[in-house]
Amino acid sequence: MTGFCLAALLVGGLNGCTTYRSEPLEPAKVAQQFDSRSMSNPGLCQYLGANIGADLTSCPPPQWNLAALTLVGFYYSPDISVADARVREADASVITARAVPNPTVHIGPQFREAISPNFAPWGIGSFNLDLPIETAGKRGYRTAEARRLADAARLAAAETAWAVRSRIRAALLQYLLDVRERDLSAREAETLAQVAKLFEQRVNAGGASQPELDLAQSSLQGAKLKVIEIVARVSADRNVLSAALGVPLQAIDSVAFLWPGFDSPPGQNSLSATEIQRLALLNRIDLRRQLAQYAAADEALKLEIAKQYPDVNITGGYSWEGGENIFELGPSAVLPVFNQNQGPIAEAEARRREVAAQFLAMQAGIIEQSQTTLTRYRGALGALDAARMAAQFQAKRLRQARRQVAAGESHTVVLAQTKLQDLSAQQGLLDSLTKAQSALGALEDSIQRPLDSGDIGSFTFPSAQPNSWQAANTQ
Repeated sequence: MTGFCLAALLVGGLNGCTTYRSEPLEPAKVAQQFDSRSMSNPGLCQYLGANIGADLTSCPPPQWNLAALTLVGFYYSPDISVADARVREADASVITARAVPNPTVHIGPQFREAISPNFAPWGIGSFNLDLPIETAGKRGYRTAEARRLADAARLAAAETAWAVRSRIRAALLQYLLDVRERDLSAREAETLAQVAKLFEQRVNAGGASQPELDLAQSSLQGAKLKVIEIVARVSADRNVLSAALGVPLQAIDSVAFLWPGFDSPPGQNSLSATEIQRLALLNRIDLRRQLAQYAAADEALKLEIAKQYPDVNITGGYSWEGGENIFELGPSAVLPVFNQNQGPIAEAEARRREVAAQFLAMQAGIIEQSQTTLTRYRGALGALDAARMAAQFQAKRLRQARRQVAAGESHTVVLAQTKLQDLSAQQGLLDSLTKAQSALGALEDSIQRPLDSGDIGSFTFPSAQPNSWQAANTQ
């Protein structure tokens, strides 16, 4: 009868067990799935529609802005998949933490020398049941600690999402800037070719010297080399952008990019030092993750304090001896005589103080970083305004030179030289714009929040929740 009860308990306990499911990694298949990724994937379009909403009139959109490209990165990025897996792992640890300890069963066989033909020598000598009972709320503290760590994992996933967005912004920025520089370099080479041709004609007519022609031709060759280099750089930029998006290079071959506020980053009046510091302290994901880590350390300390109180094991037993049934029942516990868990408590207290100190240090660093990046951005905006004024002045001179040539009051060589000065001013403006946009990106990273509404549109940054992002390797 006892063996039957034990078998029934084992069958009932194993009835809900999980079975193993194989999920092999096949490198060739994974590579094939990556090569098949596209900007018109139906799953991606559904994801874009869910996050962009009414602003998405067609999929794929005719032009991709930073908001849409960020969502592409969220959908395809392997870093997002890793972060999501870590969130799932942290959620699973909560299940582990709140599990109730299983009872222990022991059954001991017994052999007796036969005293009669009808006497069975083997039998059940004893049956013991050990039921552990946790005291002082240990399971609750352990579960609370696991939940705080799961919250920290979600915030770490949000940090990963911001890093993906930051990489995409930097890659898109560099690509658009290099495209503009390529066009400027091509125009410069074209203008220098005209200058060289004019000097060649003047040398043949005796109106210029050979060294002047040599200098013009040398400048032309340098401009052609610059065009070749910048064309190669644009190709490399496309590789970097496709990698940031998590798609193969051919997926963005025919993609048109849009950045509405590219030439007009936010002005200084819209970014006060007080507001930037407030955004940094309230919006920085790593600071909130550190708070979750502190809450977990606090729960861990509570757990170690609760461990001062021993758990109780309810022990029951049955044995048969000499024709008599013997039943036993009684509690057992570890006596806290030689130590009361002082060591682990001290470690937990030190850990909590360490996390608190890390939070304060991180907070101070964030304040310094946000103010420094704001100062640099303001300086870059000032340089951009000066470069814009210089470019406008050179554009005005170029218009005047064209009118003078049309009226016969000036020579075409003067016009060509004025064109080169105008192109130089435009290059200076582009350099200043590069520094301003790069400084804006650093400022956004310091507060982990988009600041250019023209780039973001109606995009809302997603919160880190399990299954927030579709794993692209399943597409």
